[in-house]
Amino acid sequence: MKKFLEVLTKIEGMIAGVFIALLSIFVILDVFSREVLNQGLPWAQKSAVYLMIWAGFLGASLIAQKAGHLRPEIADKLWGEKRAHHFVRVQNILMIIFCIFFFKASASYVVESYEFGDKSVVLRVGLWILQLVIPYTFLSMGLRSLYYLINPAEQLKHKKEFS
Repeated sequence: MKKFLEVLTKIEGMIAGVFIALLSIFVILDVFSREVLNQGLPWAQKSAVYLMIWAGFLGASLIAQKAGHLRPEIADKLWGEKRAHHFVRVQNILMIIFCIFFFKASASYVVESYEFGDKSVVLRVGLWILQLVIPYTFLSMGLRSLYYLINPAEQLKHKKEFS
């Protein structure tokens, strides 16, 4: 599972990087078009927003890989080093429950958007395609939390990197 998550992290990082580069290019093209040609590119702004949303959600998955997500650090001091493995397990159980709940909610939202035929007016693309990143992110984060639940020492290793 560790190798799978490492490959997944590389793929997510590459996709997020490409999306950040593309959105930057789109914004620059739009500004250039508005200032020099006096006519903007209507699709550029909306595309940049969607690419930023995708990059942001993928970023959440990437930070979960390094166990850098928000967590209550007070327990680190209250439980101490000896019980850190127990706290990591409790934390990951709660994170898995959170991810399952939001995966289900976001997946049903995407399905509903598909069934209603919601489309981006400017891009003429089904919104469900653009929304797929939401359930994907919760699935990805949940898998990482499951891995850390099974291997708490890995999460503790990453925690020291952020301290």
